[in-house]
Amino acid sequence: RSKLSVDRPPEGRSVDPANFGRLLVVPHPEAQRRLFVLAPLADIAPGLAPPGWGETVESARRRQATVEPAGSVRPVARWDTDRGWLPTA
Repeated sequence: RSKLSVDRPPEGRSVDPANFGRLLVVPHPEAQRRLFVLAPLADIAPGLAPPGWGETVESARRRQATVEPAGSVRPVARWDTDRGWLPTA
């Protein structure tokens, strides 16, 4: 597991779907039940209702937050417009 660097953004990664065929499913079928996916997505697109979900990202986040223990998702950095990413710890 790599440590988050606040000095510079992580290197980009690309995935060629042609190499994965049916193994790659986007979005992940369990994304709707994963708070670590829902919390940051709700920060940027709370009203988004992905196809087949039947609810918005924000409502899915609220629902999942009642199921997963407190502290399951926590910020590791915050954005400062003058200094960039700063650790929250």
